Amino acid sequence: MDYIGIDPAVGLECSHCDSITRLRYSDLLRRVQDGEQVPCGNCERLMLHDWTTVNVVQNIIKRRMREAHEAKHGRRADTA
Repeated sequence: MDYIGIDPAVGLECSHCDSITRLRYSDLLRRVQDGEQVPCGNCERLMLHDWTTVNVVQNIIKRRMREAHEAKHGRRADTA
C-alpha cells in the first residue's frame, strides 16, 4: 500500500536512551507493513514498541496533525 498525502515526520522515542529518532510517515508505514524494526538514531537499539501496527501509526499522525492545526489557529488568534 502506497501512502499518498501529507508526509510529516514522526518522532519515535527510544526507551533505552530517551533520544528521538525522526522519520517520514511514509517510511514508518512501509517499515511497519514490511515488518522491519526501526533502530534508534543515537544508540542503534531496535525500538520494539506498540506502534508496530498501521492503526497506531495512523493515530500518531492524526494526533500530530490535530496538534499542528490547533497551534496554527492559536497563533492566528494571537496575531489578530
